[in-house]
Amino acid sequence: MEWLLAALGGGGVALLGRYVWDRRTARRTDAEELDQIRRLANEDITLLGEELRRLDARVTGRELDADAQVDFQVALDAYEAAQRAVKGIRSAEGISAVTDALATGRYAIVCVQARVAGEPIPERRVPCFFNPQHGPSTTDVVWTQPKYGTRTVPACAQDAARVRAGDDPEVRYVRYRLRRVPYWQAGDAVTPYGQGYFALGPWTSYVPLTGFEKNRDGGTDT
Repeated sequence: MEWLLAALGGGGVALLGRYVWDRRTARRTDAEELDQIRRLANEDITLLGEELRRLDARVTGRELDADAQVDFQVALDAYEAAQRAVKGIRSAEGISAVTDALATGRYAIVCVQARVAGEPIPERRVPCFFNPQHGPSTTDVVWTQPKYGTRTVPACAQDAARVRAGDDPEVRYVRYRLRRVPYWQAGDAVTPYGQGYFALGPWTSYVPLTGFEKNRDGGTDT
């Protein structure tokens, strides 16, 4: 290393130092982003486990038909698959395996609930845009995000009712630069989280791109 520094001279030393600093900063940033992605995934997995326990308590003592049993097993398998997948996340994009499993599990739970209630099986849709933890969306609603405009987004029944009544939907917030912001405004680190859930639909039509890009470029308004 000494001969390299001597060959580089003063300006080269400064350049090399900058390069080393940038590499260390990049690794630290990547590690922080990966940690955030894993936290989001683990939170969603925990909630799915809680939903399964509530469902199990609800159907205990009931004789489920064959289709309901299949759906219940699909939900259990999806929960276990998500647990395995989160352990294998090595990059932010790896969360797609987790979100795929979670979406499958949540839809299977909805199917079991419908069968037990004697209701029609709902179509499979992308998750609720405002908070994917709410499970599959049931409809699309026209929603205006302050400062960023109006667009149509998929929503669960509860959030759709809130929006139509002029109330705020229950948005999923995450920590971003010492603030809590909607997950879609949390910059590049969280983008794969949303893309994973909305892979079956037009992601760019659901994300308020103006707000997302402003945050990504360092803005602080929400």
